[in-house]
Amino acid sequence: MFKIGDYVAHYKEGVCEVTNVGKLNLSCSDKEKDYYTLKPIYDTGGVLYTPVDSMKKQVREIITAKEAKDLIKGMPEISTIRVSDEKRREGYYREALLKNDCREWVAIIKTSYQRKMKRLASGKKAINVDDRYLGMAERFLYGELAVALQMSREEVRTLILERLQGEVAANS
Repeated sequence: MFKIGDYVAHYKEGVCEVTNVGKLNLSCSDKEKDYYTLKPIYDTGGVLYTPVDSMKKQVREIITAKEAKDLIKGMPEISTIRVSDEKRREGYYREALLKNDCREWVAIIKTSYQRKMKRLASGKKAINVDDRYLGMAERFLYGELAVALQMSREEVRTLILERLQGEVAANS
C-alpha cells in the first residue's frame, strides 16, 4: 500500500503523488472502499481517484534511480516492436503503452524514432501513429526517469535522444 507523499506511476497519467488514502465522499465512489487520491505532477489541474485494491494494476511504484540508470544503459538491448502490418501497429503500441512498464515505453520510443528517421532520410513524412505514440511514451518515460534521477524532463529527453541517435548511427 502506498502512503501520502509517495510517487507512483499511473497507467494513463504518468507520475503522480499520493495526496490522500481513504474513503471518498463522492456519489460515484464505493463507500466501502479505500481510494488513493493522486495528483499528476506534470498536470497542475488534475486529480485522480483509484481504488487501493484495484486489480487492474492502475498504479505501481516508480523505478529507483539505480533501475533508471540500468534501463538507460540497457536501452540497446531492448528490442523494437516488429510489426509489418501498419493497421496492427497501433494496437501493439496501445497495448505496450498501457502495460505501465518503462521497458515497453522504450520499445515504443525506439521503434517510432527509428521508423521516423528512416522515413525522413528517404524523403517521406513521418507517420501520425508513430508520432502520436512516440509522444505518449516519451511523456510517461521521461516523467518517470526525471523523478527517479532528480532531473528535469528536458534533461532526460536530451540524454535519451543522444542514446537513440548513437544507436541509429551504429546500425546504419
